[in-house]
Amino acid sequence: MAGEEQDSTQQGIVLGPLRENLPFLTRALRAYIRAENAEFYEALDAEQGEIVVLSVIKLNPGMSQNELAAALVFKKSAVTKLIKDLEARGLVERAKSATDKRFNALQLTGEGERRYRQISDLIASQNAAFLEPFSADERAQLFGYLNRLHVHLGQRHLHRTGKSSAIIDSGED
Repeated sequence: MAGEEQDSTQQGIVLGPLRENLPFLTRALRAYIRAENAEFYEALDAEQGEIVVLSVIKLNPGMSQNELAAALVFKKSAVTKLIKDLEARGLVERAKSATDKRFNALQLTGEGERRYRQISDLIASQNAAFLEPFSADERAQLFGYLNRLHVHLGQRHLHRTGKSSAIIDSGED
């Protein structure tokens, strides 16, 4: 039955319904992942947010900062700060959009492309370590569920706030 596995780090502690409580589980998972990420970011000499920002810009060259903020569910001010930092470090460049001069189109520089390649393999290794308890089929199923939930919560956010999270598909590429 779901929720009956014992957490070996907390032997004797019964979590009961918290084992099926999404906010609790995501917060606990995030705490474990953040701890490992701190070491990961330090080893890469990377700032928080840098890796996902570089990845999304790489996959969506020419996107605006507003689109980036919506896609990552970041505050616009946080994205502005990150982009300024990445631009100062020579990883990202902003240019006026060809279709709408009011917006800056983002793209990686040559150095940004090199940085992206450097971190891509390391991210894959880290994810493999995180997901070690799962078979390939279970991983695919897990990410299918998580991407479906991501889209669903983005749609709920849109209906609740009127603001899009820019999620347009189920994550299948």
